[in-house]
Amino acid sequence: MAQQLIAIKSRIKSVSSVLKITKAMGLVSTVKVNRWKNRMLSNRDYIDELEEMASSLLSSCNVKDTPFVVTNSEAKGNLYLLITSSLGLCGSYNTNLFKFVEEIVTSDDTLMVIGKKGLAHYENSDLHINTDFSEYSSFQNDDDVRKIGDYLVNAYLNHEYKEIHIIYTHYKNSITFSPMDFTLLPLHSEQSEDSKYIIYEPDKKAIIDKLIPMYLSSTVHTKLLEAELSENASRSQAMDNASDNANDILSDLSLEYNKARQGKITEEITEIVAASRDR
Repeated sequence: MAQQLIAIKSRIKSVSSVLKITKAMGLVSTVKVNRWKNRMLSNRDYIDELEEMASSLLSSCNVKDTPFVVTNSEAKGNLYLLITSSLGLCGSYNTNLFKFVEEIVTSDDTLMVIGKKGLAHYENSDLHINTDFSEYSSFQNDDDVRKIGDYLVNAYLNHEYKEIHIIYTHYKNSITFSPMDFTLLPLHSEQSEDSKYIIYEPDKKAIIDKLIPMYLSSTVHTKLLEAELSENASRSQAMDNASDNANDILSDLSLEYNKARQGKITEEITEIVAASRDR
């Protein structure tokens, strides 16, 4: 009975230590969620205006005006930029991405993985993996984001791939986020009658050459921000669930400990009574 009490007490101590860690990590993740959400929301107005300008511009252009709307039919496969996490303890965040990749990426495609968890998962994969940006783990540096965007745009303009896609985790709210496949290139151009009345200064091609690369780079930045936000939201949720489970275990262990303690007290009383009768 004494050994049982010691074992239960040891388990209570271990679970309590884990609970302190999960609570602390949950608080840190919540702070990060608020910080990344503010960054994403402040960026949303900018990207919405930029997207509207790009759509208006593309609606007035022909295929010959820009290579960004032409599908590279001579290329063999697509390029998928996969954004995973570099840290663990974020629930099913990476697992959902890996399952999503299995459904859409083929052997003809190339997977450009960002995040240590994704690189480790596909280390021995049969897929064609591009590791040019394997050292990138966080995207607080605008230069790093710009390099990734420039790489994707240049790869498309050099006709290396049919299409450029971004696989990331779409953030809906703090408890809902899911993998998403976003087609970065080619851009879709829908002709508009109103566009014929627009006057471009200095000229349409000069604006396209400046605006479209800016829009594409900003779009990549937006998806990276959203993925980072989703990762921290997933980690916050995972830590909250872990804390709840730890509290449930502590409650069960406390009940078990009290029962064992009561049993030990009853046993000692019985022994005392039996010894007094023997006298």
